[in-house]
Amino acid sequence: MTHYVALVADLTGRYANVLVQANTWDQAIDQLEDAGCEVIEDQSEDYEEYGIGLFPQLEELKEVDVIPINELTTSSDFVVHN
Repeated sequence: MTHYVALVADLTGRYANVLVQANTWDQAIDQLEDAGCEVIEDQSEDYEEYGIGLFPQLEELKEVDVIPINELTTSSDFVVHN
């Protein structure tokens, strides 16, 4: 599995960069849409310096406002699409 960073929008139009683990970008999109996100684009290349791929540096990513998908709806004010 690989890690991807996706630019997503919530129901109110606010944007977030979300870390998701999947085998392909298409599978990452499916996970994000299932979580209630509108997927805008793959931003993974912009975060390569943080080890996006197999072993991302999660603490460093949080410092640049990348949130793991499992924290998106539980630890943020993200408003999901239904």
